Amino acid sequence: MHTDRRRTAFTLLVIAAITYSGLPWEAVAGFPLDPARSYLSELAAQDQPAGLIFRALDGLTGVLVLIALALGSRMPRCTGLTKGSAFALAAFAALTIVDASSPMACATSSSVRCAAADAANALGLPHQIHTVSSAGALAAAVVSAVLLVIAVVRDRARRRAVERGVLVAIVGMLIGTTVLVTVLAMLSTADGRLVDGGGIVQRAQVLVVSAYLVAFGIIAGRPYRPDASRPHAHPAGVR
Repeated sequence: MHTDRRRTAFTLLVIAAITYSGLPWEAVAGFPLDPARSYLSELAAQDQPAGLIFRALDGLTGVLVLIALALGSRMPRCTGLTKGSAFALAAFAALTIVDASSPMACATSSSVRCAAADAANALGLPHQIHTVSSAGALAAAVVSAVLLVIAVVRDRARRRAVERGVLVAIVGMLIGTTVLVTVLAMLSTADGRLVDGGGIVQRAQVLVVSAYLVAFGIIAGRPYRPDASRPHAHPAGVR
């Protein structure tokens, strides 16, 4: 029964990674916005023709991750760090649903007027909620990844070197792209639009988050097995 739940949870996380990936779906849509100067979330803006589809993909991602974590919560976890990682990932999923439910009012990269209104915080409450929830979701994903990589590195006796290496690489890329996107956003042009090249980095960041969802499914979904090579502790006075 536990094996079936693990497989189902992993399958849901793989599907969530696909729905969240962004760039492939943008390619299918024919790149409606300049990928070098736009945020992926702009594709889900209220003024975009395919906005409803992209909002549905993000919302579906959040729902799938929450279901996968609910299935995983009924199975034993390795460490408290892994539980913390799962909790942070649940926050990512919930905030992604909020993000999809409160889309941008318009695509700032395609409209000078929209960008100026965005810089002046004049696009309404849903737009502002989107900005906060989007940043919060990515922050939660980073926290989840960091907690999981610490757990895996500390548990090296029960983890393969390749597994540790891949996860460390994913987390390193996630932190690196997140820092770079943040810096580029702060350097946005005076009219509020993203600097050239910032959109490419942000798309890479989203793809790394998708890769992390799969990695989480593989690593955190593995049942806890005590290391038989380690001596078991006995209560005081008992031999």
